[in-house]
Amino acid sequence: MSNDVFTDATKMSGNRTDDDAIVVMDNVYKRFKDFEALKGVNFKVGKQEVVVVIGPSGSGKSTLIRCINRLEEHDDGRIIVDGTELTSDIRNIQEIRRETGMVFQNFNLFPHLSIMTNVAMGPRQVRRMPKKEAEALALELLTRVKIPEQADKYPAQLSGGQQQRVAIARALAMKPKVMLFDEPTSALDPEMINEVLDVIKELAKEGMTMVVVTHEMGFAREVADRVVFMAEGEIVEVGTPTEIFDHPKEERTKKFLSQIL
Repeated sequence: MSNDVFTDATKMSGNRTDDDAIVVMDNVYKRFKDFEALKGVNFKVGKQEVVVVIGPSGSGKSTLIRCINRLEEHDDGRIIVDGTELTSDIRNIQEIRRETGMVFQNFNLFPHLSIMTNVAMGPRQVRRMPKKEAEALALELLTRVKIPEQADKYPAQLSGGQQQRVAIARALAMKPKVMLFDEPTSALDPEMINEVLDVIKELAKEGMTMVVVTHEMGFAREVADRVVFMAEGEIVEVGTPTEIFDHPKEERTKKFLSQIL
């Protein structure tokens, strides 16, 4: 990685300083046996910043965000979230997971529980919120993602787009400081993609700090403060949407964009 790329990867948009960083990855490596999924990644996210991560399949995008909340354990380097460094100490892991909401490709809802219960469960079990208060919060969040009428239904009764919006509401119920999205629309039919992206756009307008892995380039151009292009486990190039999509510097970035745009 060039020094320029390192600087860009750790530089935050606007006039933010390093003190504003809520996520810091410092020379992070992740290996699966002999395969290096992340190779010395340096990465920062500022408070209220939206960072969109793009790149070909197998480039390390999902591994990057899964390492941020310890769904994958990094092998070398340091990861710090809101001032807490990720270590093998389970208390650190639990603390970071309370502060990071995660939305997966496949909604991961509990099929035997109602939508209301799916959303209210986290606040009740982790934050010890009383049932009535948790259910009021769940209804507020289901209204926020525009499906309050689905509260008493079960996941199988909802469309894929509706289920993903429930998953977003469930993550928001923990009042996270950072939201992580791992290709949130990849499992959806085309007509359902926009309804999920619109919810994420609203969160961006409200100032939620987000890291979004996606193949939706129009969304990246519209919402991102910074776009990160990854390939072969490395951050290749970082910039504003205009810089990345209209004036990419690196050959690997140019090749990737020429194949998908």
